[in-house]
Amino acid sequence: MEEVSPSVPVRKPCGTFKPPAIYQKLMVDNLTVIRPPILKIFYWESFEITSLNRKLRSNRIEHEHTFKIPIRQIHSHPLKMVFWIRNLSATNAKLTLKRIQNCQCQPLQTQVGFNQFRQLFHCPHRRLLHISQEILSIKPDEVVALTVTAYFFLYGEHLLTYEVHTEDNRKFLWHFHLEISSFDPEKCLLTKELLPVNIKSFYHITQPLWVQNITMSHLSFSFASRDRGLKLLNMNLTVPRQSVWPLLVDYRPLDYENEAEIVLTYENTKARYKIKARGVLTDEKEQTDMPLKERECVDFLHVIYPNRVNFEVCLREDRTQLVNVHNYGQQCMEFRWQSYIINDFFAVVFNPPIFRLKGHHSKLCEIRVTVFDRLVHFRRIPIVLEVHRILDRATIIAKQELEEVESIDDPKWKEDSYVEHVYLHLNIRTTIKPALDSEELEPDDRIDPTAGPEPCSQVGPGEARRGNGSGDGPSTPAPNTEEQRKEAERKELISRLVAKNKLNPNEIIELSMAIDQRITIFEKLFWKYLSKSKFMRINGERKRQKVVKTYEQVVSPDKTTPLEAASEIDRNHIMDLLSRLMQEAINDLAKNWVFIPAQYYERNH
Repeated sequence: MEEVSPSVPVRKPCGTFKPPAIYQKLMVDNLTVIRPPILKIFYWESFEITSLNRKLRSNRIEHEHTFKIPIRQIHSHPLKMVFWIRNLSATNAKLTLKRIQNCQCQPLQTQVGFNQFRQLFHCPHRRLLHISQEILSIKPDEVVALTVTAYFFLYGEHLLTYEVHTEDNRKFLWHFHLEISSFDPEKCLLTKELLPVNIKSFYHITQPLWVQNITMSHLSFSFASRDRGLKLLNMNLTVPRQSVWPLLVDYRPLDYENEAEIVLTYENTKARYKIKARGVLTDEKEQTDMPLKERECVDFLHVIYPNRVNFEVCLREDRTQLVNVHNYGQQCMEFRWQSYIINDFFAVVFNPPIFRLKGHHSKLCEIRVTVFDRLVHFRRIPIVLEVHRILDRATIIAKQELEEVESIDDPKWKEDSYVEHVYLHLNIRTTIKPALDSEELEPDDRIDPTAGPEPCSQVGPGEARRGNGSGDGPSTPAPNTEEQRKEAERKELISRLVAKNKLNPNEIIELSMAIDQRITIFEKLFWKYLSKSKFMRINGERKRQKVVKTYEQVVSPDKTTPLEAASEIDRNHIMDLLSRLMQEAINDLAKNWVFIPAQYYERNH
């Protein structure tokens, strides 16, 4: 009997292994909003550009994204937005856009000629959003503009969808959300969350809640709150037309996560807002990836660089920074800064306040921020730079002479010189510097403030004694990391220089650099020059007089001190002053009179 061998299954080839596809990477490099009613950062956050870039750089074949356009008033001017798309891949990218219908509009039979009819769309939603380019071809590392224009002529909320296809078979669904209203009191507050407040070192700091007026008339609001930790400083607020105004609040958080309620009242209409408020243990800075520089665009000819400026100022202190204004246009234009002043808090002024720029020219402008006696923490202050056309001399004379004349043909003299305005994003924060405790240091170890600039005004007593550079006490173990080693060296240098009685110019620069590493080369050179100069300085070699007085001697000085003898009065000097004053007065008086020769007088006989 023959043995049957067990059958071995035949292995079939499984085919070649296919690795996952690697798709082309894209990103939105920048965003340009033409003549926006609010700051650009509100659009950047409302469109969620950061989230969109994560989706475009990912390896997903499909994704959806919603661009939520902030609320606008009915029949407002169209809003033009330019999305600058960059190709991050090494090959050419091609995008194709196609509109997807979301509404229920149907084609209607429409007469197009004599006894001729066609089935045509009369959908008004198609005209709410217009994208100029339907096909985008982008080379490697090239930036291409995608222009989107929104129109506001239909009440309500609308969702318009576009489907984007790429050459490597990716598909994106982009939804544009429009909200059009006449006036909605529940949409007046732009701020959704208060700035984080430091619980560990709490101070009463004033911060803004930004209130927006989208209408063409001034609106008066009243605000109220029942939260004990929330104090409203200007409860009655009048917001000018189409502008943003701050509601000043002083908030003290009760926990790490809080929620405050604010009631807005407008003409017997009330709206309640829930505002988030956080308490933190360390101060946080604003986190945003919005670019500081605008891209050149044919519709955005007047650019401020950088478009966002941060100020950290002490109480009763002035700080200045420079911004560059560039005119990309062909015509010479006049620019006017609008000062931003809140009494008792801060003031923002500019130098020069009014200037002219030729085509393709730039101008450096100085921003001066003065903080008064109140601690403030303001973000997203809209600073306005007005752009005006320069009127010729004949037009100016006609405007002056014919100002009250009404004409049918609307002549040139009746046109305003205003063209547009450009926003500058400004942040201001008041800081409190810890000062040296004069009681903890010996009198001989203090630095003489009259011998030069006080370089150690930012160092606290704990930092000055933490290092062991003076030789007192045991030495600290060597730090492990490079950052810890540098920090230990910095503290040791500060403690060593602070302990010295007198510093030379180079040591002053070293100490200031160790205290604040953000110091620039211009400040270093300035302090070095100032330390070498003798202008308005008391001699550093003078003897220090240690006078010990009792409390009674200080509050009750000796009354037997002889009075200073009166100086002699020089009569000639007084007559010289009087004659000079009379001469200047006569000269000023002569400017207001027209002198006529005597032969032309009208004589009454």
